[in-house]
Amino acid sequence: MKSFLFTSIFSLFAILFVQAQNCDLLISEDKVIDDIHILRTEPQTLVVRGSYSYSITIRNERKGILATMTSKAGVEFNQDDEIIFMDANRVRKSYRFIGSSESDRSGEIPVFSNVLQLDMAAVKWLSGTSINTIYLKNNIDNQMRKFTVNANRQTEFKQMASCFIQKLDPNMVNDTEINA
Repeated sequence: MKSFLFTSIFSLFAILFVQAQNCDLLISEDKVIDDIHILRTEPQTLVVRGSYSYSITIRNERKGILATMTSKAGVEFNQDDEIIFMDANRVRKSYRFIGSSESDRSGEIPVFSNVLQLDMAAVKWLSGTSINTIYLKNNIDNQMRKFTVNANRQTEFKQMASCFIQKLDPNMVNDTEINA
């Protein structure tokens, strides 16, 4: 009985240690400046199809919790366009791009990025569910594109959001509540 208890406790500590190490790999910046917890994740790829991909980075700064979506050889994100995350239970939550699209090039590949306004509730939801589909809604052309997120990327995205919420000091967030 004692060996079973010891093995169980040891296994639990090993799992927690591995999770902590994984979180350290997923966070690229973690510091406090004045009364704001500056926290940023490494980019997480959500979708790869042929020659294009979409990735996301979550950060907390003075403006609150933001996410930068990046499109490599995919569509451009316009201000007020939306990304709609759908989880395994078919719950959909929509978030708008709040800035003008930025463009760059990676060799011959066009790279577009724009910023989404998030809040604590959004990141908690993302950390507690598996996002299996994303929709990119262009509100200028009234077009919507659907992308399935594969199982590995679902797990990685959920882990990234979980690490972000675990490390973030909620007392040092300018939380801008949004209606998703």
